[in-house]
Amino acid sequence: MRKTAPAEKENPGQIVHKGKGVDIGTMFVKCAVKEGDAVVFRSQRNAFFEIDYTDFTKKILNNSKVNYIVKDNKLYVLGDEALQFANMFNKETRRPLSRGVISPTEKEALPIMELLIKSVVGAPACDGEVVYFSVPGEPLDADFNVMYHIKMIEGFLKALGYAPKPVNEAHAVILSELSEEEFTGIGLSFGGGMVNVCLSYMSVPIFKFSVAKSGDWIDQQVAMAVNETASRVSAVKETSLDLSKTRNVSKIESALSIYYNHLIEYVIENIKQEFTKAKKMPQFAKPIPIILSGGTSLPKGFCQRFKEILEHLKLPMAVGDVRMAAQPLRSVAKGALVAASVEEDKK
Repeated sequence: MRKTAPAEKENPGQIVHKGKGVDIGTMFVKCAVKEGDAVVFRSQRNAFFEIDYTDFTKKILNNSKVNYIVKDNKLYVLGDEALQFANMFNKETRRPLSRGVISPTEKEALPIMELLIKSVVGAPACDGEVVYFSVPGEPLDADFNVMYHIKMIEGFLKALGYAPKPVNEAHAVILSELSEEEFTGIGLSFGGGMVNVCLSYMSVPIFKFSVAKSGDWIDQQVAMAVNETASRVSAVKETSLDLSKTRNVSKIESALSIYYNHLIEYVIENIKQEFTKAKKMPQFAKPIPIILSGGTSLPKGFCQRFKEILEHLKLPMAVGDVRMAAQPLRSVAKGALVAASVEEDKK
């Protein structure tokens, strides 16, 4: 690999506290660590793109400081540059994760995933440093092995010298965003592969689950509808989509709006079903807040769209503030860091 993941926020010279939080997302791998009074994040896009190996190509990548690895006479471009290469060649990137877990069909998934985690997390501050890493909830609408994913990520982190522990992805959002509400509310993480949901009371999860429709699903459905590549659709979604616009929208943007509606409705209906299944629901003294996070929630107008659909479908309980996480792409890593810091403080 040519370089480690860049820090999203630099804070040199500060004391680095023990404990790290890692968000193992389908779209990005993020690590949070506390330096002084600030939280510093490192990030890497969870994707790679295969190109044929030549000495000349390798030299160009070196000069451009592109992340890559060499394996079996192939060059695998990693991270953000992988998406740039895919768009240039009008092809798709490959992902070591599929629907939130290690892909069972991608033969390079394990070595790529290990290298991406290593580049973002780095070496532990001490042997056995606690690191909490995000894991998806059991999916309601898909059948795959979450346990295998958990054990493989644990193995990668143990090999680096950490003491790894899993934390539910949506629960991590609650730990990050709802301290003033005594960690009571609903956390929603709209990731690339899945939407994760957790209802928590005083930091204790009441129910948690995931659905296997989210950003990737939207990209695929829109790509089929408008005859574009999923990478092209993803680029539009990430750079220019505005869900509050009703006029002068492109064909891709119009299709994205339709499938965003469907996704939000699907998530809310599944939350309603989980409420009816729950046997011991606590008595909430006041309306509960809902936190929205994750890369798929980033387009302008998403929060308002969610509120409008929620008002129409209604949950079987009083809902208070519905808001975006303070840092939607970082809330899972930050929540995992909160858990890790508490664990380290107990030592």
